Amino acid sequence: MRSVLKSGFLWQFAGGFALGAIALVTLHPTEGARATTPTEAKAAATR
Repeated sequence: MRSVLKSGFLWQFAGGFALGAIALVTLHPTEGARATTPTEAKAAATR
């Protein structure tokens, strides 16, 4: 188990997973933020 925790592959995988999760949260727009008028916001909320 200790050799797995010291493995470079494990840390690269975990780092890539963390970077991907951060990028997904950061770059993924929400429906409410894109709505520019109150009518569009209401339509997005009822979907």
